[in-house]
Amino acid sequence: MWKFVRNLQAAVVLATITMVVMAHPSTQQYRTKLDVKNELCGLKLIVHCASKDDDLRAHVLDTGYAFSWEFESVNFIRATVFWCNLAVRNNRLSFTAYNAAIYNRYNHWVVNEKGVFTEGHYLISEWRYGALSVDKSFCNVGP
Repeated sequence: MWKFVRNLQAAVVLATITMVVMAHPSTQQYRTKLDVKNELCGLKLIVHCASKDDDLRAHVLDTGYAFSWEFESVNFIRATVFWCNLAVRNNRLSFTAYNAAIYNRYNHWVVNEKGVFTEGHYLISEWRYGALSVDKSFCNVGP
């Protein structure tokens, strides 16, 4: 009989803790929007982003265009990670576009001849084989 009472008490305590944790704002789902914009003058950019559960497929972006996606994330689990692979000509780079385990200050990424930048112009990742050569005289994207 006492074993049943102890198990019941443990179940009640566990259920109470679960309800408190799930009611906390950090466990609520929220929508996050990410985008990668091509600011390479006259060059097409191949963008392939994915997470462990979602492959967003490869997209070809003309100059000035962006690839955007939204997803639901739960702060409590902190498991969502999106990474992107980029390619132009024979040059490639990869970067983590979102990681729920860390503070994500930037969700908008800009790609130019030097690499991937945050919207605040902070370089995140450089092209594997160095900066790309582009002719900016035919491009009105960026400075």
